[in-house]
Amino acid sequence: MNKTVGIVLLVVGTLLVGYGYNQSQSLLGQTAALISGSPSNEVMYYYIGGGICALLGLVGVFKSK
Repeated sequence: MNKTVGIVLLVVGTLLVGYGYNQSQSLLGQTAALISGSPSNEVMYYYIGGGICALLGLVGVFKSK
């Protein structure tokens, strides 16, 4: 994996985590968390997907030749 792909994955991952955080802080997200006691599935998908992308991006940046 070259360094450019790693940087792109890192940026996409951080954007997904940020978007998930914004969704969790919205009125609908807070209401869903209040009722169920946990964030909605959509928010969790953003967190997990963003975390995986960011982790792959970090590996790509630091392990590239």
